[in-house]
Amino acid sequence: MLLTKTINGVEICYDECGNADGPALVLLSGWAHDLRLYDPLLPHLTPNHWVIRLCWRGHGPSRDEIDDFGVEEQINDTLALLDSLEVEQFYLVSHSHGGWPALGIVDRLGASRVLGLLMIDQIMTPPPAGFAAGLQAMQEKATWKAARQDLFNDWLAHSNNNAVRDHFLYSFGSYGRKMWALSCRVIADAYGEYESPMGRMEMLRDPCPIRHVFSHPLNKPEYRELHEEFSRKHGWFSYSDLKGETHFPSLEIPERVAEEIEDLVRVTVF
Repeated sequence: MLLTKTINGVEICYDECGNADGPALVLLSGWAHDLRLYDPLLPHLTPNHWVIRLCWRGHGPSRDEIDDFGVEEQINDTLALLDSLEVEQFYLVSHSHGGWPALGIVDRLGASRVLGLLMIDQIMTPPPAGFAAGLQAMQEKATWKAARQDLFNDWLAHSNNNAVRDHFLYSFGSYGRKMWALSCRVIADAYGEYESPMGRMEMLRDPCPIRHVFSHPLNKPEYRELHEEFSRKHGWFSYSDLKGETHFPSLEIPERVAEEIEDLVRVTVF
């Protein structure tokens, strides 16, 4: 059941389910889609975990106009919601550019409260030229629809996965130009400030264990080598190549993502 709370003066949509005695898992989506991203994961996670999913402000059932917001508001809204639910320690799971607020939460709270972070399929390099151009095109009224379709096509990568296709139609498809333009501006600004998510990680004052699981980009050994090198330099970082087809492993291969979450929890239990 979808629930709402007024957090920092705006409506935040969320749900919670599962085993309240288990470790809390907080699931964060990317921009311009919602908590349905994690529906296929729930049967795998709820027997052993208290699972909390939330929609960013402006991403719930209401489509009332709201002020512009960015990563800082996403961090503050998430922490205020968790405080209202009396969540003390938790594991974070983020997808795509939900990783920027996730890393901000780790930086804000440290490893004593954020026990681990699983990041799903975020671009860990500086933005590739085509992606950077798409971020700009989606901020323009004349080009945003074509640019969004190009992004969808890249994410889908010729897969026929029905769960991923349905998510495009019914979740991504429910957000209009203003939210897509805002999301692309905030994402571009995050890369401008930190260069890459790995650059952001290196600024963390008290990093928790962080694992990046991904399938995209496909067939790029240098991308895998980047992860191997980063993991050698930072003992708190690990990665797993899921070898899926799309940018949405939680929809395409939820059992694999669940295995990675459980493994991260297992190796961080002291």
